[in-house]
Amino acid sequence: MNINILDYGADREGLQLSTDAINAAIKACAESGGGYVDVPCGNYVSGTIFLEDYVILNLHPGSVILGSLEFSDYKGTVRGCSWGTSVASIVGNPHMNDCKALVVADRKRHCGIIGQGTIDGRRSAKLGYTPEKGRPFLVIFSECSFVTLRDVTLKNPGMFTFYGLNCTDVKIDGVNIRTADSVNGDGLDFDGGKRIAISNCNIDAGDDGIGLKTLTPEEPCEDFTITNCHIRAKHWGAVRIGPESAGDMKRINISNCCFYDCGDGFKLQLTQNAVFEDFLFDNINMVDVLRPFFCTMNSYNMSSHVKEIRPLGGKFRRMKFSNMSLQMRDNSHFGPTTVYAVNYISALPGEAMEDLTFENIHFIAPGGGSAEAAVRTTGHADMYDFWSLWPEQLLDLGEMPGAVMYIRNAKNVKLRDCTFEVREGDARAAIAAECVERLTVSDCEARDCGGLLRYHRCDEHRVEGCTGDAISLNEMQVADWEAYRAQSLAIDAKIRSLVRDVEKAMQLETAAYYDGCCFDIEAADTSTLWLLIPNFRGNFKLMLNGEEYCRFEMPVGYRFPYPFAAALKDFVSGDRISAEIMGLEDFELLSKPMLKIKK
Repeated sequence: MNINILDYGADREGLQLSTDAINAAIKACAESGGGYVDVPCGNYVSGTIFLEDYVILNLHPGSVILGSLEFSDYKGTVRGCSWGTSVASIVGNPHMNDCKALVVADRKRHCGIIGQGTIDGRRSAKLGYTPEKGRPFLVIFSECSFVTLRDVTLKNPGMFTFYGLNCTDVKIDGVNIRTADSVNGDGLDFDGGKRIAISNCNIDAGDDGIGLKTLTPEEPCEDFTITNCHIRAKHWGAVRIGPESAGDMKRINISNCCFYDCGDGFKLQLTQNAVFEDFLFDNINMVDVLRPFFCTMNSYNMSSHVKEIRPLGGKFRRMKFSNMSLQMRDNSHFGPTTVYAVNYISALPGEAMEDLTFENIHFIAPGGGSAEAAVRTTGHADMYDFWSLWPEQLLDLGEMPGAVMYIRNAKNVKLRDCTFEVREGDARAAIAAECVERLTVSDCEARDCGGLLRYHRCDEHRVEGCTGDAISLNEMQVADWEAYRAQSLAIDAKIRSLVRDVEKAMQLETAAYYDGCCFDIEAADTSTLWLLIPNFRGNFKLMLNGEEYCRFEMPVGYRFPYPFAAALKDFVSGDRISAEIMGLEDFELLSKPMLKIKK
């Protein structure tokens, strides 16, 4: 059955809201057993449109659904989103977790959007954001099955363009996405999902092109295929998997795609106790991409379903990258920070990325690396917590010791039939590898670099049939490297201990809040007494009754995105404590200190 929205009072001139008319047509179609709801040529202003079972919204050529400019016209899903409150606030959208959108399908089957028309959210940066406009998503399918999205153009969202929340059996084909001027304008995003097929899409994104997330531990991303897509993501990732990774990501296949003008090509970021495994990426061309491969394992909690502040590490294994031509752009600038062009593969010490294969790949990197960078051993290895909640490593780490690729903390890494070329002669080796167990480099070539491989702590490494030298660290470099690693491990132990204290303190009752850095604490009638600082920047020391009780200091280059807590156990019941938080370096108190007690 075909039902026309004009028969239900839709205004094709865009002078009146057509929300009720479009929803009435969809309801009538569903009640008649399902079919197509036709949107003829014209401009239709609407608030939230709700799809139903067995209903396909069919946008005719020349039809445009325009998002209402009043945020009160938008509604969300029953499920909502699953970000933690800190993530939602950092993104700057207080309604983010409401999952409000222009088109919503909530727990529906056999539904979708097709046709050669356009859905325009009218929320690009150029059009301007206001509290009245808000920042709704464009299209959300929540816990739906047998979803079709085909041929439509999606543009100017307030948040992500398409967001699939734990959907199954989804087919997205021939979709055009134009969000380059939209803040957080991701193209196609998924929070969980199974059996997802994406093909023939053209994405020009204001954030990541395609993003896979798992914010709910029991809702994995499994069996995704992405093929024949063109993706531009000027500052961000063409394909981003994570960092929201409370659940597993398995069997992700990406092939026959072109990425151009991107910050990153494949950005794979495992931050929580989940499993990334069996990813196959094949036949990819990248042009003007800063970091074709950016793979990290850190410890961040981004989900409202996970209670640990710093989760355990997960498993990152069985990844294959093959048959690629990668032309990297020059170093980029993100505000005052330089982001360096290098393929970065990095896990925390004690963790390891396992079974990584890079085969038949031609890298063309900027080059121009200095002799100082070629012998550098400190300041970049085993860095722990970087910028806010996202492990982007946007702070200025300086030049990596590898001209094309830097790998650390991994097992069973194979590089076969790869060419590492630089546009400008480089003193660095093409690859720098540190703490890689069973590294095999075979039939590879380094052009205009200071060698093929610089390595340290690479047990059972083999270099076979290659052009370019393999270089180990000298005695002085080894000493510097090991000293820096020892410092990093000590800092990590300090962070983990402090996080345990914070988690203890957060479970206690709040007795008082304090507006500034100086305050008096009444300790009477308490068996335990804790001070909690929920949010701060920089370094400080805590003075109690005029004496230094403890201090928090990090070396230059580290960032600390966690709260701070101290048990005031040395002060007996009945004491009155004079407390002062004294800033040391770049200290800023971002929220009120709290006195926590256990009765």
